[in-house]
Order: sequence, then structure tokens, then C-alpha cells
Amino acid sequence: MKSIKRDTQRQRESKKKYQIKVQGQLVPVSEEVYFTYHRMKRRETYLEERDTANGVFYYSAMDTAETTGEDGIPDLVSPRVEDVVMDKLITEKLHRCLAQLSKEEQALIFALYFQGKSQSELERETGIKQQTISYRERQIRLKLKKMIEK
Repeated sequence: MKSIKRDTQRQRESKKKYQIKVQGQLVPVSEEVYFTYHRMKRRETYLEERDTANGVFYYSAMDTAETTGEDGIPDLVSPRVEDVVMDKLITEKLHRCLAQLSKEEQALIFALYFQGKSQSELERETGIKQQTISYRERQIRLKLKKMIEK
């Protein structure tokens, strides 16, 4: 008698139609897909419940029609627009001041700062003592500082 009941129950289960909701519409699926889908849904619900219990906050919760919640996260890696603009203005002013230097002063600054040569290398190339090069560089930097501060 029990085996007959089990057989009829299996027959009913095999005839059962499984459906899941996809974009508001019921879609027929196999038994395996149905149970896998609901297992995944339950897991997702469990994780959300655990996050809520632990005080986890998602920026997506602040989404609006105009912006996403992630737009409110400050970008600490990228430079601020104000800093970029200030750097550009200072660089432009420095280049204008460099243009006002004599040809010899420009050549020294170009070799030291744009070509990356050391004072010792310049001494070997030009025959001018390293101490003299150091003194001239310091004087040019002071001159540039005064020009920039005007």
C-alpha cells in the first residue's frame, strides 16, 4: 500500500509544472532550474539579512533618478580640480619667468632641471667649478622666486 502511495506521489510530482517569475511573467522551467533558482534567492535573502544585522550600508541605497549613491563617494586618489588649475597657473607663470632670464641662466636651469644633469656633470662639461655652478643656481632660484611672488 505504501509503495502505491509513493508511486502516485512521484507521478504527481513529475506532472507538476515549475515556473519562475522573470520580468513580471511566469516562465516554465525544469524542476532542477526551479529549485536552483529558489536556493539562490534564499541565499541572497540570507546574505542581505546578515548584512542588515551587521550594519552594512550600501551606497546604492542612496540612488535617485538623477544620481547614483556612489557619486557621493569622495575620490581621494585623483587630484582636486582646484589643485590641477593652480598647478597649471603656477607652471605657466614659471615658464614666463624663465623666459625673462638671460641665455646663460636659462641654459643652466635647463641643464639642471630639464635634462637632469648634476652639478658635477656640468663642471666636467663646461669647466666651471661645481661651487660656482651651485652659487649661480641658488642666485637664479632666488631671482625666480622674487619674479613669481610679484
